[in-house]
Amino acid sequence: MAQLNTYLNISERDVDLLLLEELLVSEPFAIWFVSAIKQQPSSITIIGAWHSVSDALLGESDLIIKFTSEAGVIEAILLENKIDAIAQTEQGYRYNMRGVKGITQNEWAAFITCLLAPQSYLDRNTEPYDVEISYEQVIAFFQKNADIRSQYRAAFLQEAVEKNRRGYQSVVCLRMTEFAAAYLNFVASNHPELNPEIAKPRAAGHDWIHFYPFPNQKNIVIVHQIRGQRIKVIYHRQLSRYDEIVDKFADAVDLPLDVKPSGKSVTVSTEAPFIDLANSTFEQVKEQIRQAINSALIIKNYLIR
Repeated sequence: MAQLNTYLNISERDVDLLLLEELLVSEPFAIWFVSAIKQQPSSITIIGAWHSVSDALLGESDLIIKFTSEAGVIEAILLENKIDAIAQTEQGYRYNMRGVKGITQNEWAAFITCLLAPQSYLDRNTEPYDVEISYEQVIAFFQKNADIRSQYRAAFLQEAVEKNRRGYQSVVCLRMTEFAAAYLNFVASNHPELNPEIAKPRAAGHDWIHFYPFPNQKNIVIVHQIRGQRIKVIYHRQLSRYDEIVDKFADAVDLPLDVKPSGKSVTVSTEAPFIDLANSTFEQVKEQIRQAINSALIIKNYLIR
């Protein structure tokens, strides 16, 4: 028995339930966890936490955490937990839609979408969430405590990190990786002013192409959502600038643009051509790509005015 691993296999559900328990029974952990996600010290009161909350149209949240903020406002964290599973198409976007729906149904007044994963997973993530938090950060919290229970929690999550390291290569989709690389190389050669992201291995559902019009400002990104057929500017965590952003695009005549609040962010989007990713190579859809890039260039001109 001594030669056996303590855990045969750790799943994302196992981690979900560990976090759920800590959030509901450990006030120090709950305050630290929410503060880490809000990226500021927060004195909060947990209202509740729920696992695997499904919406018939918008999909499932791994965890939803409701709490009362220092200002007495009911807020929520919608958390997606990943170890080594691939992201579903537009998963981050659907998390945001569920958050907005919660506001319209008076479940909470504000929300944050969060991706929790090993750091190596976060480094290659292309899905948009308001905040990312790594397993390693949670492990560090538990390691600061000398009690046996905390040390067990840290070891448990460390085993999940090791699983991620062992399992990553199996999720790479060669077709999507080659398509994205061809797309990004084309933009880098012909329109470097869009500052495209660096090509990386991709899973089948990772079809968002990112451009960073201001290289030193990663919180403003232009995204081509290929399957979603949208070119979109995302102002991450800049809802306070909503009126300013509306004014910036108010006189746009080159494209029909839709400006919307999106959780704590703001999006500006327009329609993009249909591209059949399943049955087409990059060369076969280059004309549609050119149209999408042209829309991105027009939007960038409004950004830099």
